[in-house]
Amino acid sequence: MNTSKPIIAILGSLNVDLVTRTPRIPAAGETLEALSFNTGHGGKGANQAVACARLSRPSKSSATSSSSAQVDVRMIGAIGKDDAFGGPFLAALEADGLDVTRVRRLEGQKTGVAVITVEERTGENRIMFVPGANHSVPREPLLDGDEDVLVLQLETPLEVVFLNMQHAKEKGVDVVINPAPAVPLPDDVYAGLDHLIVNESEAALLSGKPAEEITPESDLSPVAAEFIEKGVKNVIITLGGAGVFYQTAARHEQSQSGSLIPAKKVKVVDTTAAGDTFVGAYAVAVAKSKASRATGTPFDIDSAIAFANKAAALTVQKNGAQDAIPWLHEVDDA
Repeated sequence: MNTSKPIIAILGSLNVDLVTRTPRIPAAGETLEALSFNTGHGGKGANQAVACARLSRPSKSSATSSSSAQVDVRMIGAIGKDDAFGGPFLAALEADGLDVTRVRRLEGQKTGVAVITVEERTGENRIMFVPGANHSVPREPLLDGDEDVLVLQLETPLEVVFLNMQHAKEKGVDVVINPAPAVPLPDDVYAGLDHLIVNESEAALLSGKPAEEITPESDLSPVAAEFIEKGVKNVIITLGGAGVFYQTAARHEQSQSGSLIPAKKVKVVDTTAAGDTFVGAYAVAVAKSKASRATGTPFDIDSAIAFANKAAALTVQKNGAQDAIPWLHEVDDA
């Protein structure tokens, strides 16, 4: 483990978001006049990396000052070398305090694109993802070996995810995985996995349970128990506006029930990056905790969940993906 400032590495996708806001979702074959169109930077990997950076730095003005950062954050991934999107994307990440030296610029590839439709009335979104360079991330170990936490999703090739997850486990790096878009995973992914963060639909697909059994009204302890019995230490199931359910292996072994924290009641404008903000905030809490575990201070999952929940609630009150992710002072002041 790194003995100075903790390091988070995020291995994942980088996409340019093309966002259309509509009064409602058009029916098949219908042409509907939209309310607005904007471009922005996204991708689950980049969103979670930005969340890690912003939620470990006081404010935008301090983003590039290493002395003010509580955590160093590295982005690992790939973009197109010659398209119009790649250069500005990296510049924006650097402005948020991210180390982007491990982002590959690939010849003959295009930067990934996400086409997002946001329904104005509800704030709900629908996303179509064109992976581009994200699917050409090299199938090789991509960690430097001094990281404290590795954050993963599934918008890059599964072979890359699994290889680097195993490498991280062998090095004693805490692994946080948000398996989205969800696909069935082999059991060895769960063995020795530190943190699994899923939403309701992801929990249903990965556990094989009917979606109607994974709701805020359901007892989610049996669902969490399935993952824990496969080797996961901390299971978090996000429930949108209903809050977050979580359980730990230690509490499960003591026959304690999991915990449900309700979401903060806020006006929802756009849910696009709420889950990614939650993951990034949680990863920051894990990294800060790991840096202090050498002194005997255990990981406080209750505080980590509360911090992540608070940060996600701020995100849904703004439009956009990375534009909506708060800085640390905003969470502290909320």
